Amino acid sequence: MRCLTILLTAAACDTAPAPQHTIHADSAGIPIVTAVAPQWAPGEGWTVDPEPLVEIGAVTGAPEYQFSEVVAAVRLSNGDIVVADRGASELRSYDSAGIFQWRTGRFGEGPGEFESLGFVGTMVGDSLVSYDSSLMRAQVFDSRGRLVRTMRVSTPPGEATRLGSVSDKAVGIVSGLLIVRYIDLGETMETGIVRWPNERLVSIDLGTGETTSLLVVPGHEAVVEWREDGGYRHGRYTFSRMPEYGSAGDRLAVIDTEAYLVRIVSPVDGSIERIVRREMEPREATDAIFEAHLDGIIGMFDDLPAEGERQVRQAWRDTPRAPFLPVLRSVHVDAASNLWLAPYHIVGANPPAFEVHAPDGAWLGSVSVPPGLQRAFIQYQTPYMETGEDYILGVWADDLDVQYVRMYRINK
Repeated sequence: MRCLTILLTAAACDTAPAPQHTIHADSAGIPIVTAVAPQWAPGEGWTVDPEPLVEIGAVTGAPEYQFSEVVAAVRLSNGDIVVADRGASELRSYDSAGIFQWRTGRFGEGPGEFESLGFVGTMVGDSLVSYDSSLMRAQVFDSRGRLVRTMRVSTPPGEATRLGSVSDKAVGIVSGLLIVRYIDLGETMETGIVRWPNERLVSIDLGTGETTSLLVVPGHEAVVEWREDGGYRHGRYTFSRMPEYGSAGDRLAVIDTEAYLVRIVSPVDGSIERIVRREMEPREATDAIFEAHLDGIIGMFDDLPAEGERQVRQAWRDTPRAPFLPVLRSVHVDAASNLWLAPYHIVGANPPAFEVHAPDGAWLGSVSVPPGLQRAFIQYQTPYMETGEDYILGVWADDLDVQYVRMYRINK
């Protein structure tokens, strides 16, 4: 009998179900993917080389290698790299080795000029698309920097609100459509600690200029006070929740930093195509965490005198703050439609590794990127980061905050 018991126990162990990494469900026809555990075993995941394949930039020397305020860089199908420099109001092209080729643009309102160059992306055929938030217009250039057309970005028909809706910042190019974030003041005046103003995602057909409203989401959490004269104060709320966006290829991803949840949104009509989520409780925003956050803010200042530091610290301590930290910081989409999610971190802390999900939502595992590589946040004016199938292209800053465009290899 004892031998039989041992045999039955061994058989049961042999037929134990494999660990469940992902749970698939459906709600009103929308697939919901809940990630339970990463699929990569230790040592199986992707890695990013610590040193760049290409570096473009210089402190001194030829001006075409000195950057003022890079907002984005993209890689064309032939390996060329095009950089958008807001400070110089121009696009610059470099070959695959980082050698300068051409530049186009200057400050102004005329065709091919920029007043506030904030974005560059690519379409099929290596056409380049820029977006200027001050002029509220998109411009299309060929791969040699020659202007093809210019179009003003307007509010979609029937979507103007009583308090106003204005185009603000490009999110990306999805399925050949330019996706732009609008600041949507809405129909009512919110007050208190609120998610206001709302944000509206709009797609723009770059051939016809036709605009389509996709969806409206609650905006950046803030302290809002309205005045009798109709004006308002939009004050800071520490550890606030906010929406963030990522895009590439045919995929548009939307998150709210309060939860580990991604909505995959159709760039055509705004319908929800898939939801990817993980069960993750937010951390409490303790006094110790807040003080560490404040130390990081102070560390951003150069040569701040003692009295200035005291005033900054007091101003932040007087600012209302949320009881819990956000869960996420940003979302990115690579050329293969994988999702790269950045967990939240306080100012001054080392950014954690990205959590990468496959196109179907399965949680693959974590991928670290080299320190100093600036991560893109739509809510903040940080440079966009392009993630290809085997590379990351973005902006790296040295200890003096001098910008360099760098491309790193992804090893899969």
